[in-house]
Amino acid sequence: MKTLLTFVLIMMAFADQPRKVLLFYKSDGQQQWKKQLEVLETARKGLDERDIVVTSIPFSDKNGSSQNAEQWKKFKVDTSAAFTFILVGRDGGEKLTSAEIVTVEKLFGLIDAMPMRQREAGKEK
Repeated sequence: MKTLLTFVLIMMAFADQPRKVLLFYKSDGQQQWKKQLEVLETARKGLDERDIVVTSIPFSDKNGSSQNAEQWKKFKVDTSAAFTFILVGRDGGEKLTSAEIVTVEKLFGLIDAMPMRQREAGKEK
């Protein structure tokens, strides 16, 4: 019983955290980054329904340093990569990493298959 209560309390804490789409890019990945933003913006309603926050994290490689180096390191993003898409779930875990543009169908399909999202969708009905 104690384990179940702990699980429920943890899940309630996660429910307050939004899902995150993190878009890491360098100057040579700006075109992919812009295209990904366009793809996501066409589905604004779906992003809002799924409580997804989109954050862009550029790598400014002037003098070999980055103002966002800590984020790149935290998520283990390859600094030689031009563009990286990362989906972070409510639990803080990485759910999807891609060097390619991610379609909203793929993003929403992955999220909608998650148990927490299925519980949320059940509450919305």
